[in-house]
Amino acid sequence: MPRAPNAPPVLDEEALVHQFPGLDRRALGAFYTPAPLVERTLALALAHAGDGPLAVVDPACGAGAFLAAAAHARPEASLSGLELSPEVARACQTRLPGADIRVGDALRGGLEPLLASLPPARHEVWIGNPPYNGTSSLLKDRDAYARLRALLPLALPQGTSLRDDFAFFLLLAAHRLASRPGVLAFITPTSLLDAFLYAPLRATLLRMLSLREVVDLGPGAFAGTQVRTCITVWTSPPDSRARPVYSRTEDSRYPHPVPLSEGEGNGVPFVPEAPEWRLAPTPPEAALLDARWRSEGEPLDTLVPVSLPGVKTRFDELLVDDNPQRLLARLEDFARTPLETLEDFARRHGIPQALLPKLRALKEGPPFTVEPSCVRPFFRYAGARHRGTLPPESRAFCYLDRRLIPRGDHRLRGPWDPHRGAVKLLFNVRELPLSAALLEEEGCVHDHRHARFAPLLVPQRVRDEGINITRVTHAEAALGPLVPNLSPRGLAWAEQLGGPLAAYRAIVRFLNGPDVQQRWAPVYGASRVVPVPLAALQP
Repeated sequence: MPRAPNAPPVLDEEALVHQFPGLDRRALGAFYTPAPLVERTLALALAHAGDGPLAVVDPACGAGAFLAAAAHARPEASLSGLELSPEVARACQTRLPGADIRVGDALRGGLEPLLASLPPARHEVWIGNPPYNGTSSLLKDRDAYARLRALLPLALPQGTSLRDDFAFFLLLAAHRLASRPGVLAFITPTSLLDAFLYAPLRATLLRMLSLREVVDLGPGAFAGTQVRTCITVWTSPPDSRARPVYSRTEDSRYPHPVPLSEGEGNGVPFVPEAPEWRLAPTPPEAALLDARWRSEGEPLDTLVPVSLPGVKTRFDELLVDDNPQRLLARLEDFARTPLETLEDFARRHGIPQALLPKLRALKEGPPFTVEPSCVRPFFRYAGARHRGTLPPESRAFCYLDRRLIPRGDHRLRGPWDPHRGAVKLLFNVRELPLSAALLEEEGCVHDHRHARFAPLLVPQRVRDEGINITRVTHAEAALGPLVPNLSPRGLAWAEQLGGPLAAYRAIVRFLNGPDVQQRWAPVYGASRVVPVPLAALQP
C-alpha cells in the first residue's frame, strides 16, 4: 500500500505501548496490533468500501494504528477514534492531528458524541481490534449492559451469553451500519466463529449485515498471548446473494479447524447454517460423521443425564494442600489466630500478602471451627492434560465445608454429595480441545474451565427429575436409591457392554479417539455436544 504524501510515519505499535507503563493491558484487554496485521485488515476492509469518500471509525483506537494506516491508504478519509485512556488518546491525537480523537468508553455511551460529528453522506468503515478479556466488566453494570443487550433482539438460550467486550463492540458497529452503507472489519478471538456461547450473536450479525471475509489467524498473532484470533469483514446493507469466503493463516503449531482442499486458492466459499451459524466451512466428511453418530446414539449430555461443575473453594492457598496433616494444621492455626495478627499467620504459611483481605473476610464471618471430617481427597483435574485418567500428581486434599462455598453454589445443596461417588466421568463439551478421563476413586473434582463430572451412580430422583430436586428435598432417602447415571437407551447399551462402568470406559475411549479428535471436534467441538454412537461402540 503506497504511502500518501504527508501521511503519519509507520510506527511499531508494540514498542509504542511501552510509553504507557501504567496501562494494565490484560485487565483492559488492550493488545496493540502489529503493523502487518493492521495493513492486512485494512486491505480487506477497503476491498469492499468502494471509491467514494470515507469516514473511518475505530471505537477503541488505542495509539491509532488503524487510523494511521487508513490515512496512508485513503488520505481524503475523515478519521474518528475513541480511546478509554486519556494518555493514549493524547498520543493518538499527536500522531494524527487531523483526526477527531476523543476520550470515552464506547460501551458506556462514549460513541454518541463522536458519531454525531461524522461528516454526512460518507461510506463508513468501522475497523479495529476491540478489547477482549474473557469476562467483561460490563456484566456488573446493569444499566450499561441492558442498553447493549437491547441491540441483540434474540433470546439467549442456556449456555449462550454476551460475555466479552468484543461482542458488545460488534453489536454497536452492526447497529450503526444497519441504517447506512458501510464496512465492518474487526480482529476478534476465534470464539466468534464457532463457540456455542456466541451463536445468538452470530445469528444477529448475519441478519443485520453481509459477511464477506473470514480469516483465521491462529494463535500468537499478538505478542505475549497465544489466544487464537480472526478477522471478519462485514458489509451493509445485507445482500442475500453474498457468499463469504474463509481462509486461514498457515501455522504448523496448531491443528487448523478446516482442511482446505488443494486447488481452492486463498479461500473457501461457504454458507453459515442454523442453528449454530458457524462462520467457517464444514467439510463433508465431518458432516457425514455427525449425522451418522446422531442416528446411532445420543448426545453426551442426554446419554449421561447428570453432570456438574467441580468444586471451586475460592481460596486454594488456605483450603487445599498436598498433605492432609499440613492442611489441617494450617486451618487449626488459622482458627486460633486473632484478627489483628493475620499478617503473621500469612507469613508463617506462605500465603501472599495480597490475600490478606480474603483472610480477614473469612475471619470476620461466622465462627471458624475446624472439623477433621471436612478434609477430603481432592483431584486437580486439568482437562486435556489429564486425558484418559488422572495422574498421581493430581492428587491433593481440600477442606470442604459447605459454609465456605460461595452463595448460590448448587453443587453441595441438599442431602446428596455428588463428590462422594467412587467413579466419575470427567469431560468437557463445546470447548476445544475435547477430552475425557475416568476417576475411579472417591474424591472432590477441581473446577476446571468448562469441565464437568458425572458420577457413575446418582439418586434415582436426581437422574429422573434433574439436579434441582436436591434444592427442595430435605432427606437423602427421599431422593431414592442410587442408580446408574445413564439414559434408558444408555442402560440397555451398558448391559451389552458388561455394565455401567464398562459404558463409562467406552465413552472415554470414544471421546479421546481419532474420529472425535481429528475429524469431528475440529469442526463441531466448540458449537455442539458430541453425539455418542452407541451402535458403533458395541463389543
